[in-house]
Amino acid sequence: MKLVNLHNHTSLCGHARGTMDEYIISAREKGIAVMGFSDHAPLPSHLRNGITMEPEQTEEYIALVENKKIEFDGSMEILLGFEVDFPLHDSFPQKYFTDARIDYLIGSCHFIDDWPFDHDDYVHEFDSRDINDVYTRYFEIIGDLVGSRLFDMVGHFDLVKKFGHRATKDFSATIDRIAGMMSSLDIAAEINTSGLIKPVKEMYPSDDILKIFFDNNVPITLGSDSHSPEHVGYMFDAALEKIKKAGYTSLSFFRKRKRYTTPL
Repeated sequence: MKLVNLHNHTSLCGHARGTMDEYIISAREKGIAVMGFSDHAPLPSHLRNGITMEPEQTEEYIALVENKKIEFDGSMEILLGFEVDFPLHDSFPQKYFTDARIDYLIGSCHFIDDWPFDHDDYVHEFDSRDINDVYTRYFEIIGDLVGSRLFDMVGHFDLVKKFGHRATKDFSATIDRIAGMMSSLDIAAEINTSGLIKPVKEMYPSDDILKIFFDNNVPITLGSDSHSPEHVGYMFDAALEKIKKAGYTSLSFFRKRKRYTTPL
């Protein structure tokens, strides 16, 4: 089995620490064979605020990852990705969606109509909103993200639960519909272990959602959403157990926007 980790950030995003070498060395120590960097693509200035790289840093980031591919060739496979917020913004030009240098794009939702719902400073806004309306809008965005056909995988599928706010409405039919779209478009989901260190204290997605993914033949991959070297591969043993228990027999990864699998 080749252990895969496709969700890792760099200090360029403004809220991660450590050098790229430190992330790679940490990955190697944990037996990770395929290490993908997927830093936050630039957002507009009024949303960026230390959570993404600056637009002028995009090419710098690409060059850094490409250099690491060469430097560590033969000892570890390094992949170049971006985590791109949806809906899209002009701060990440369309040309990058067809850039031959990029191995994969993660589509994620961190904003609900300019509300950064997963940010500690704005969590209080949950108190003034109907939680079912929040979940409805969140999954509308995820559905549109998948339907855009721009991405290779969806990041932290149920991030909306990060602070422990749970819908009282059943969204399984909505999720099943999105999962069907993901399967037909060959878009992967990730088991993202970072939720274990957040208030919700569980991985993304939940076991119930993972079952829906498996039933719909949605490809699966792994990501620790690392913002520091020590978090690389966090709780991957538990994540692999979760994936196998759901019935999966392989992990996905990407080269030049094409999906590959490695057996579990």
